[in-house]
Amino acid sequence: VWQMRVKDVEAADPLVSYLLEACTFEFENTGKAIEATRQHIIDRLASIMCPDVIDLPRPAHAVFHSRPEDSVQDLPQTVQFFHRTISRDPDQKSRDIFFSPVVKSRIINGDVRYLISEQGLVEFTGRDRIQLERSLTPTRITDYQSVWIGIELGADVPSLANVPVFFDWETESEGRKAMYYRKLQDNHQTRWFLNDTELPVCNGFQASTTQEDRLGPELDVLHQLEQEVMNLYDRSFVTLGNLPNRTDYDYQLRRHPPEYTFSDQQLQRYFRDNLVWIELRLGRDFPPAAIATMEVRLNCFPIMNRFLNETMKRLQLTLNVYPLPSTNEFLFIRRVYNAENHDLYRSSPLRHFDELEDNSFMWRPHGVGRFDNRNAREILEYVQQMLLEESRAFSALGSGMFSQIIENLSKNVDELTQRLQKNAAEGFTVGHPYIFVRPRKRETNIYIEFWSTDGKAGNYIQAGTRLAPYDGYYFVRDEKEDLFLMTTTAGGRDRPSVTEKEYSLRQALLTRQRLVTMEDIKAECLSYFYGRIGDVPVDVSVEKRFAEGLIEGAGYVRCLDVSITPKGRTDLTPAEWDSELERCRQHLADRSAMNLPYRVRLARKTP
Repeated sequence: VWQMRVKDVEAADPLVSYLLEACTFEFENTGKAIEATRQHIIDRLASIMCPDVIDLPRPAHAVFHSRPEDSVQDLPQTVQFFHRTISRDPDQKSRDIFFSPVVKSRIINGDVRYLISEQGLVEFTGRDRIQLERSLTPTRITDYQSVWIGIELGADVPSLANVPVFFDWETESEGRKAMYYRKLQDNHQTRWFLNDTELPVCNGFQASTTQEDRLGPELDVLHQLEQEVMNLYDRSFVTLGNLPNRTDYDYQLRRHPPEYTFSDQQLQRYFRDNLVWIELRLGRDFPPAAIATMEVRLNCFPIMNRFLNETMKRLQLTLNVYPLPSTNEFLFIRRVYNAENHDLYRSSPLRHFDELEDNSFMWRPHGVGRFDNRNAREILEYVQQMLLEESRAFSALGSGMFSQIIENLSKNVDELTQRLQKNAAEGFTVGHPYIFVRPRKRETNIYIEFWSTDGKAGNYIQAGTRLAPYDGYYFVRDEKEDLFLMTTTAGGRDRPSVTEKEYSLRQALLTRQRLVTMEDIKAECLSYFYGRIGDVPVDVSVEKRFAEGLIEGAGYVRCLDVSITPKGRTDLTPAEWDSELERCRQHLADRSAMNLPYRVRLARKTP
């Protein structure tokens, strides 16, 4: 700043050194104030001009497998599973990462036991996939490929209706997976049969209860986050339709499908129990290598990293303002209801408490609105430090009333500081959000339920990891082979930084959540990748080109070719880059107003 060498500063007069240090200290404080003001202005612009910009942490997500004790169970979103992370540092405590279903999910007392095809016999035991036989020959040759799914079904399970089936290829690249999923969900190439009777199926994961058609969920930020996760995993699921009950239709339990014959030794070794066999008929153009590595599961559903916090408050005659403290980052309010009659309070988008209607509430995510990013504790510390540093300036006011007021203020601040130090857990160190409640009936109790998440800390929990049930309200089998992750958790992010909010604000102003022009796509990609690959910006180029394999049954088609070039070094492996690029492609396709398919790839490095 001063254009002076260090030795010249040290050799200068002590008074000059003091002046330089004082100016430097003030410049630093001014820089912090400018940065805090810049952040606050961006927050206000985003909330006023683009309220649909999500200023929340992003929960990590994955696909989870669970099996119930009962015959059929519909798991609500409030069911909690957790993974305990053990820190390598002995001084740090272990941390529990919580997950819950993204939508209401149906699971049954049954699971896929065997997979039989021309490529061999596969057994599923827990998370393991065991290849028992390499090649099998059917008794008759057909113009399609049959994949027989052997399901071990409990005797009390009434039907397989509305049960999602999960498909995965763990060792394949994202590009090949996308091709397999397109073929699998093509109704002209893929058909399902039970005892030679074709079954109705629906592509994607179908929740056990449908959401009512209303405008509210579309304006709900949490609903938008849930829909983003469901859109990512819909391609991996096929949901069975309205199948008849076992009392009305014979499911015909067999040891093995009639299209294959086995020796007595194989029957004794593999097929000891009678199973329900569903036939999946695929076209001959479906790659045999994909069938050989296919993984098929029941009782799988998408989950999100979130924890349900519950608190009870007593409504007062005056203003009802309550903090929402949690050990991790606040995500969203689930519901507020009366403790006596369970009447729900309505969430209001209004920003002024006087405008609220009765039995409604509003919430602020970051406390009071001011041009500063300090919380209550930090402001008290600042006032105390100011009183110490500027004591001489205050003493110049004289020994009269001003001096006495300053002395009393200093004592009160010291007392508040001591109380905050005794109750550190109750201090506002995290920046808790607040809820404002306007009840119709005073002096009653209300329950507040809200979600919190771990953000980035929920990522990279490996596939196969066991998640334990948190409560016993829903009876699931608490065994290692019944509770495990099918995919590695990904997608978790902390609250966006100022730079990330700038990208999001620019993207929202340009696109309004719809991609129409090339510049819209560039702005969307800049906003998408910043924060997901670290604080590394990217260059984006969009061109119209021809590519192969983007539409099932077509050759070279015209597409929008999106090339991504990171401007710095990232920690992502090639497999993680493939996954992130495929998620970006799905994200662009969901928001696009164009009819052309997308291809998203890393730009080739020129020597």
